[in-house]
Amino acid sequence: MGMKPMRSPNASSLFQLKIYPDKPMPHCRNQHHSRQNRGQNRGQNCGRNRGQSLGQFAACTGAIAALTLNTTAVSQAAIIPSDRTVQAMIEGIEDEYKARALYQAVIDKFGEIRPFTNIVIAEDRHAKMWEPLFQKYGVPLPEDRYANNIEAPATLKEACEMGVQGEIDNVEMYDRFLNFVEEPDIRSVFLRLRNISEERHLPAFQRCLQRVSR
Repeated sequence: MGMKPMRSPNASSLFQLKIYPDKPMPHCRNQHHSRQNRGQNRGQNCGRNRGQSLGQFAACTGAIAALTLNTTAVSQAAIIPSDRTVQAMIEGIEDEYKARALYQAVIDKFGEIRPFTNIVIAEDRHAKMWEPLFQKYGVPLPEDRYANNIEAPATLKEACEMGVQGEIDNVEMYDRFLNFVEEPDIRSVFLRLRNISEERHLPAFQRCLQRVSR
């Protein structure tokens, strides 16, 4: 049996799908929608992730701030001086207030006389030395109850004698404080004021007493 000759395929039969340049092909349209959906999903995921990240960052920041505050509170609580040391600080600054008021009263009565004019300025500086320490340790700064409330002695000789005795008392007071105060910065102020009283102010008032006793 002879074979029938095969018919050449018709070109039009090979391409049954018509292509319209102005219209996207179905599979292309599906790919386009798929890309849009992926973009939307990425945007939504990105927004969610960004929101989650910001929330986590805020939470971490808050935790760090709380930890810092707690640490600061513990540190401040740990450095509070003893009641005895606080009382020594108060006595120390009030002694400066009292000396300043006395020496100013002497100047007001007898005029610009050394060493009162020099030492009254020094007492003012010494009182101000205490202010940062009161602030650091959370101790209320005592008010100056002595300003304009102390009368000068009757004579200049008595004033010099009071100056001598006052500086001797100061040295003894600071020595007593240094026996129990532990805080280095407070001890430093006590030691400095003690040495000034013993090495500068006391000799100055002793010379004053010698002058007026002639």
